[in-house]
Amino acid sequence: MATKKAKLIGMVAAIAILFSGFMAFSLTESVYASGLEGNGGPGGVGLGTGLPGTGTMLTPLSEAEINALNESILEEYGAMNLYNSVIDQFGDVSPFSLIARSEQQHANVLIRLAEKYGLTPPSNPGLSTPQVFATPADACQAGVDAEIADAGLYDKLAPNVTHPDILQVFNNLKNASLNSHLPAFDACN
Repeated sequence: MATKKAKLIGMVAAIAILFSGFMAFSLTESVYASGLEGNGGPGGVGLGTGLPGTGTMLTPLSEAEINALNESILEEYGAMNLYNSVIDQFGDVSPFSLIARSEQQHANVLIRLAEKYGLTPPSNPGLSTPQVFATPADACQAGVDAEIADAGLYDKLAPNVTHPDILQVFNNLKNASLNSHLPAFDACN
């Protein structure tokens, strides 16, 4: 029974990493591609350079959208920091090690998106208080709670966002939390 559970956890974690890597690649490409639209691409005719991060051909973000991007970056950092604290306490354990890397990829996608609009993204503040868990099962429950909070945050932020590229990233990250990370933490709990 324990062997089946360990195999399931490993399999779900591997799928989560593969999905997150694919998602990070595809999101990065779509974020960069949307920055090139409207001016013929790099070196094309238009008002701006068309390079990612210049924000010269983009509709400005509202204050709510800026806050949503910043809050989502901090949320992804928070999950990553939590999972790294579990690794610090219990060692390189599954699914924490894989999902911590995935959370870094999520933060990177959001950071690139913020930079596309000319924003300076927030830096990783680290954990405000050290997380200590009595057992790995307690840490798994914290992972479950963190992924539910991640998905809930994107539900809360989405109504304040009108830019389709940001909404797409939020939706993809919400789906990664609910469909990849949450099942992995449920299985290890």
